[in-house]
Amino acid sequence: MNTLTFPGFPASPRGASASDGQTPVTGTPTASSAEIERLVALAAPAMEELYRQLDSPSITVLLADSRGSVLRAIGSGADGAAEGAACAGRGAAPAGRQPPASRAALPARPRVPPRRIGIAAPILPPGGGMLGFVDADASPLDWLGHANALVQTAARLIEHRLIESAPRGFLLLRFHRYPAVLGTPLEALALFDPEGSVLLANRVAIELLAPCPFGCGVAAANCFATQWCGIVGYAALGLRQPFTLRDRRGSGYSACASLTRAAA
Repeated sequence: MNTLTFPGFPASPRGASASDGQTPVTGTPTASSAEIERLVALAAPAMEELYRQLDSPSITVLLADSRGSVLRAIGSGADGAAEGAACAGRGAAPAGRQPPASRAALPARPRVPPRRIGIAAPILPPGGGMLGFVDADASPLDWLGHANALVQTAARLIEHRLIESAPRGFLLLRFHRYPAVLGTPLEALALFDPEGSVLLANRVAIELLAPCPFGCGVAAANCFATQWCGIVGYAALGLRQPFTLRDRRGSGYSACASLTRAAA
């Protein structure tokens, strides 16, 4: 179970407890303004549904960038949580460009009540962002297991939207050990360029192919025994029936491949 690492929401073994003196996460790629706006827009439906499912007036659902700066907050504590969300670690918006309303004209740091717990899940790590929530009432830990499942599912849905709607890409690959998982938030999803290098991959894909360092810039040939030209061939045929995809360890997956609009 991941703990929150938003500024002002430091990690702790029992969730996220608030304290002062915390700094944003560093050493991670910084997304462009267009990528951040796209993340906020595509994450909005999943955030609203997560807030509805958590169903507590003391909960605030939060979306952060890869540096830990809060981009959007939903809930009773949204105003307090969003203070300081004007891009900690990022400069002001260029002249003539107005930042999104959810991040505009905010003070330098959030003010956080002294007792909060929460859960967070990464979105397309390391540079994608983070989704999570904080609970001002410090709910019992036996409730956090269910809440964690909701957060993980919401984060996977956001990953799917980001990959499926990416403005660039050549081939979209879906795969899993179990055919029934294809088409659900539990499937592995990866976007490739024409040469077979990974542009984007969700956490499920990275976990299934471990220890292969599957991620941005890695060639399909480094992880899959199935030849790249064969994968492209399946995609070009537009078949709905899954084909067998094999990794370098000999493990088999049910897979579906499709050419993106850019490739078409």
